[in-house]
Amino acid sequence: PTSFGEIQKHLEDNGFEITSAEFTRIPNDLKDVTDEERQTIDKMIEKLEDFDDVQNVYTNMKPAE
Repeated sequence: PTSFGEIQKHLEDNGFEITSAEFTRIPNDLKDVTDEERQTIDKMIEKLEDFDDVQNVYTNMKPAE
């Protein structure tokens, strides 16, 4: 199976119960950022998430160590 629906159907046909399914964006190329850049980006993400129309915000920052 290659599509989201086909994969879900294949799992169900093989006895798996699907309780949740979603698409997740995973970056191909993670970027290093400085602490200062991270703080700025985190503030921007918080502001974006405050909007009712925004469901998810994604970045390609490497996780903080």
